[in-house]
Amino acid sequence: MYQIFEITLKPKEIDLEKNLDKINKLNWHSNGRLLVKDDDGLRYILDLSSLKLKLKCVMTELFPIEEGKWLPEDYPSREEIVNTAITELKKLPFNLEINEICRIIKHE
Repeated sequence: MYQIFEITLKPKEIDLEKNLDKINKLNWHSNGRLLVKDDDGLRYILDLSSLKLKLKCVMTELFPIEEGKWLPEDYPSREEIVNTAITELKKLPFNLEINEICRIIKHE
């Protein structure tokens, strides 16, 4: 799998149990301290286990992708995925704030 980008969020107290029904209705599922959403070949993984909340977007290895940093203007389709991920985060009942977007392709 390839990680396409990672979004670091500002630390917040998350009450997962209280909001589990709302989360499930948005097609996210809980995997311990991870929230996972599969969306048309992409997987969003929200790690709630650390003080720095992180959302990673990964995709399967259908074809080789060059690893390393990328810029939004060079890859508008990837940037569209970043924007979609941000939209999905805003739908969650947690009032999350973005701290940083790291646009790096990594092989996992």
